[in-house]
Amino acid sequence: MYNYVPPRPLEVDLRNEWAYQLRTRAAEWLDDYVTTTGAERGTAEQQGYGALAEVVVRNLLGLSDIRPPDQSAGFDIELPSGVKVDVKCRGGAFPFQEQYEGRDGLPREAKHNLFARQVYDEDLDTDVYLMVHLRTPQNGQLPGTTRQRNWRLYVCGWVSKLRAVREGVYLPRGSLTERGGSWFVYRGQEVEFYNKNLNGLTAVRDLLQVDSQDVEEDSRRVGGFNLTSVDAARIVYDLVGRGLMSQDRIGPISELLAFGGRVGPILHPNQYAHFARWLHAQGLVTQPELDLIIQQLPAEPYAGI
Repeated sequence: MYNYVPPRPLEVDLRNEWAYQLRTRAAEWLDDYVTTTGAERGTAEQQGYGALAEVVVRNLLGLSDIRPPDQSAGFDIELPSGVKVDVKCRGGAFPFQEQYEGRDGLPREAKHNLFARQVYDEDLDTDVYLMVHLRTPQNGQLPGTTRQRNWRLYVCGWVSKLRAVREGVYLPRGSLTERGGSWFVYRGQEVEFYNKNLNGLTAVRDLLQVDSQDVEEDSRRVGGFNLTSVDAARIVYDLVGRGLMSQDRIGPISELLAFGGRVGPILHPNQYAHFARWLHAQGLVTQPELDLIIQQLPAEPYAGI
């Protein structure tokens, strides 16, 4: 039986000899692991990160490093309780951050991404997703070398597939999302699920305590919203502006979101200032209104290269 703890990433150091051997094992297994069929699969490099994450987690759980050859492709690990686990890994050059700052200085909560085609595929018979993040060197090709210093795995927590389906936010390709101080467009169909809503672990081996009753209970659990608080505030502003929500809701909802400061816009403040000045010239914005806009959304002058 699993006992809930808040999610906190567990850092696994992958820079030592033990880890290098596992990286080598993952590299040798990669030819069998890589999937070349199916829509919107990860790249070979991304699948290599997934292979390494699975090998490391299996090793830390005391299981064989490589899954049985006759195992279903719908999951990665079968726990002694019979619960089936799919390890979901994203890699990058930076460590996992539970929060990061945008251009406005306000914190954004970390999220995890799932391929929508896998989440909604009923034939993939996993019970839970284990969310992990792999930090890699600039040249993160497996197995790497013994001198590379940035190999680390962050084990973040787990969630039942049924709750990920019910509460995760599906975003079709072309949807806009924020990352750090920049924006990018999803090239595939994604499901966003936020780290704050995972079931945490105090040690990786705590995963062995998860049984079918835990999975069933989590599938009924109601978590928090799967957005950053900043994006939630933007949605409120937009709904009020569209006349779909009363303006007096902004105060109570801002208190519920529990952050201070003013949320920055998606577009650059220079665009707001430009349009506000144009509207002022047309007589559609008063001078006090223009002054307030410039004060709250100050323009950024060109300062050279």
